Amino acid sequence: MRVRRNERLIYAIEVAFALVAAILWATTPQHSFTVKVYCLAFMLGAILIVSLVLLGYRRDKYYLRAYVSRLVISCALMVAIICFALGLLLGYTHSSFPKTASELFGIFLPTALVAVETEILRYVIFRSYCRYKTNVAIFTTITVIMNILLVLSATSFVSFEATYITLCTAFLPIIATELLCSYLCLNAGLQPALIYKLIARLYPFVLPFLPNLGHFLYAVVALMLPALIFLLTRNLLLGNLKNQGRIKRRNRVIVAVPIVIAFVVVISLVSGIFKYQIIAIASDSMIPTFERGDAVILEKCPAVDIKEDDILIFKHEGIVVTHRVVRTRKNGNSRQFITRGDHNENEDPFVVEESQVVGRVLIINKFIGFPTVWLNELFRTKQS
Repeated sequence: MRVRRNERLIYAIEVAFALVAAILWATTPQHSFTVKVYCLAFMLGAILIVSLVLLGYRRDKYYLRAYVSRLVISCALMVAIICFALGLLLGYTHSSFPKTASELFGIFLPTALVAVETEILRYVIFRSYCRYKTNVAIFTTITVIMNILLVLSATSFVSFEATYITLCTAFLPIIATELLCSYLCLNAGLQPALIYKLIARLYPFVLPFLPNLGHFLYAVVALMLPALIFLLTRNLLLGNLKNQGRIKRRNRVIVAVPIVIAFVVVISLVSGIFKYQIIAIASDSMIPTFERGDAVILEKCPAVDIKEDDILIFKHEGIVVTHRVVRTRKNGNSRQFITRGDHNENEDPFVVEESQVVGRVLIINKFIGFPTVWLNELFRTKQS
């Protein structure tokens, strides 16, 4: 009798969930994306509270949830490292990293709330009634439609190409993400599904810069990660308690591989053996553009590509200097650069020759350069 009651309650909750998505789409077309996400977070929170009251919350007792959670994190880390390694060849671009409190509360917070509420609601429903997996299919379909509607509200289809790009870079990843979350929640519990959803939704907001993969490679990666996690999780779940020793050894390998790759990428970025290099800023001469403790990614380029207003990185008397180009001038067959720090009143009392040019600043990252600055000061390394 309780099963039949739960079945009716779950279908009612899913209908309410679908109505929330439909009402949000129909009544707020003129509102901003941020307003819609906040409204969705509020309405999902109300549905979740009602669901917890009516259905309760069953403790997550999946014995493999910790293994699967580590697998999800390791796969995401490994794919991210590979993508950032590709960025050494393809370049980097700014992300949606929130720099102020208004930016944080504007989109990061409601996005996180929607992700958490959706996954807890998914778990409550799946654990309460899973007969014939009908409710799994219904709930997954609703979440796919809800996220697609959100994307549609923030997208304008000005051409067939724009439509195709949205399909590949937004719609297909949404479908893959929701299918994987349902699979993880159903077979491994709330924890791995929630971890993956937070990674998939929030990584643009927690990383200061991203590799510039382009539409095609981005779509490939967005589909490859959930497929990889699904295949490894399925293989893991096919084992049993007798194979836990082998499972633990496999998890150690999965965790170790991304760490090794991460060291290689970091060393490559710091050493400057590729086109891009990361350096720390040790002075305040470029305030407010950046300041001591920030890090910049420089693009190595010939002096002929440097233009006025570029932030130039060059060597002067053994010191690496990062100042803005005020103007350029010809000196025979070569160019010379007049530079000045944004915080300085006067131009630099020297001229930068082509042979001194290292590159130009491509991306600025706040605060992550402090460890390098401290180490340089500790060993009395000259760097500006």
